[in-house]
Amino acid sequence: MSKQIVKSLKFKKVDGFDYGEFSKMIDKAYNDRRRDKRDMKKKTFSPSTVGYGHGNCPRYWFIAFSGAEFDEKFDATAIANMLNGTYAHDRLQKIIEETGVLKEIEREIVSEDPPIRGFADLILDWNDTEIVGEIKTTKDESFAHRQASMKPSSNHLLQILTYMKVTGAEEGFLLYENKNTQEICIIPVSMNERNKSIIEDTFDWMREVYKNYTDGLLPNRPFAKTTYTCQNCPVRKPCWNKSGLGEGVIEIGALVPPK
Repeated sequence: MSKQIVKSLKFKKVDGFDYGEFSKMIDKAYNDRRRDKRDMKKKTFSPSTVGYGHGNCPRYWFIAFSGAEFDEKFDATAIANMLNGTYAHDRLQKIIEETGVLKEIEREIVSEDPPIRGFADLILDWNDTEIVGEIKTTKDESFAHRQASMKPSSNHLLQILTYMKVTGAEEGFLLYENKNTQEICIIPVSMNERNKSIIEDTFDWMREVYKNYTDGLLPNRPFAKTTYTCQNCPVRKPCWNKSGLGEGVIEIGALVPPK
C-alpha cells in the first residue's frame, strides 16, 4: 500500500473549500503518474542501473533482455523525489550553461560491445578537451558523507566511468547537490590505472552476462529472496514464482561494485 504524500493530520472545515478533498486530489495526481506494471524488453545495459541493487544481478539482466512484466513500486513520495531530481538537473544544466564551458547536455552514449545506452548529463569543453559530468541530488546526510570522503557512490562511479570509457574522456566528475540546502560538491574522477581496471572488469562482466543471454542459458540466482536486491527488483515475480522461470542452468557471479 502506498503512503499519502500530504501529511497534514487534521483540517479545519471552512465554507466553500474542502482541504481534505484537495489533499486527496494532490495525492491522486502524483499516483496517476505511476507505471507500476508494464511489459518491457531491454536491448542494452543502462549505465544508471549497473552497479546498484538488481543491476548487479546477471539473472535480472537475462530476464530483462528476454522481456518480462516489470513491476516498479513507486509511491507518490518516490515520484515527487524523482521529479525534484529532474527539475534540479534542468536548473543546474542551465546554470552551468552560463559558465561558457558547457558543450552539450544529455549526450547519448552508445556502445555495441557490450551493448550500452545512456545519456551523459554534461559534456564540458575545457581548453578543447572534453570533460564528462553527471549530476546527482542527495539528502543532507549522504551529501555530508560525499563531501567528507570526496568519493562518489560505487554505482555513480561506474556510471561516470562508463561514459568516460565510451567517449574516451580522461577526466570526469560527479556533481552532487544537497537536496536540503542546494549546496554543491564536485568530486573529480580521473581515468587512472585503478579506474581503468574497475571499468574494464565491469565491461567484461557485462559481456559475459550478455553472451550468456544470447546463448539462452538462464543464470542461477546470486542473491537470497529476502535481500534488498531481490525485494526491490522489478522482475522479482517472474524470477521467483514457482510457475515462472525456475532454477538456472549456469552460475554467473553478481557484479561486485568497487569500494
